[in-house]
Amino acid sequence: MKRLLDEEIILGLRKRDNRVLQYIYKNSFNPVKQLILNNTGSDSDAEDIFQEALIIVFKKLKEEPDFELSSAFNTYIYSISRLLWLKHLRQIRKIEIDPLNRDMEERIEFEEPLPVQDKDLRMAIYQRTLLKIPEDCQKILRLTAQDITSKEIARQLGFRSEGYVRKRRHFCKEFLINKIKEDPDYQAMFED
Repeated sequence: MKRLLDEEIILGLRKRDNRVLQYIYKNSFNPVKQLILNNTGSDSDAEDIFQEALIIVFKKLKEEPDFELSSAFNTYIYSISRLLWLKHLRQIRKIEIDPLNRDMEERIEFEEPLPVQDKDLRMAIYQRTLLKIPEDCQKILRLTAQDITSKEIARQLGFRSEGYVRKRRHFCKEFLINKIKEDPDYQAMFED
């Protein structure tokens, strides 16, 4: 099947054209599947979420006769799927954002490399990335988020001085920021 323009996709969906649905599955499903597989999901989870996202698109088209895309269709369906998956992780699996990290960004003066509009996605990326950095960095950043002094952190973690804690904290924040920049979901937000 030839490449369809976004307008042709929307028109085909309005007409419930089966060929357009096949085209969408062929061209839009794999990024969604990859997102879900990379975030503790399965093939069947990916299929369910993608179906749910399509239902949302159909409802939107029915409710808004003049609906127009503000981004590429692939980006639109991916964004809906991503939000549905995050909601699923929070509600069904009871994966809740760790309360001590909820406002960690402000407490440790963490600045994202670029602003991210979706707070749930930002926190999910942050949480997932935090678990990938060295364990001592995780401890230092968590204790810092609790407003514990460098002196007390040094005592609790058995470090030789406050200066070492400050130096290590700076390294850990930089390391975390760089890992976030490498995250595929973070990078996907700035494509198109």
